[in-house]
Amino acid sequence: MMKSTIRKLAGAVLVLAVSASVAASDAMTEQAFAGLMQLEGQWQGTMAKSDGTSVNLQLSYKSKSNGSALLEESSEDGVEMLNIFNIQEGTVVSTHYCGLMNKPVARLVSAQGGVIKFETDAAESGLQEGKDEYVNTWALSLMPEDESQFKYEYTVIRPDRSIITASAMVTRVE
Repeated sequence: MMKSTIRKLAGAVLVLAVSASVAASDAMTEQAFAGLMQLEGQWQGTMAKSDGTSVNLQLSYKSKSNGSALLEESSEDGVEMLNIFNIQEGTVVSTHYCGLMNKPVARLVSAQGGVIKFETDAAESGLQEGKDEYVNTWALSLMPEDESQFKYEYTVIRPDRSIITASAMVTRVE
């Protein structure tokens, strides 16, 4: 009888822990997507890369599909790219149509303190580390104290597994 009660109690604790985790995940997803949607408009800045180069960066964000997706159009010194953020399977997904001629699919990994982070799922993207060059991580650091700017960062992993980092403070122009 005692073992049965302990098993039931342990099962109830497990259900509560899983429910709390799902609720936290839902809250993180909603918070991240709401933060991204606040970026609607035009942005610009200069992106510095760890390979010593810098490029002009222009970003445009538009709500699409009845508010279920956010379209990011970017231009790095004239190289145009697209990124679509939407909620799939309970998390924010970023699908990036890249100037590197591939399509990394990244999933939200955290959203704390205004910093929204994504990591590419190489297998889902049809990419292979050690073979392909692709955007591996993304971070958008929103600044609630100054909604006219945010920090835009990403990393690119190269076939030799070296990493290039890119970072820009962008300012709202519209």
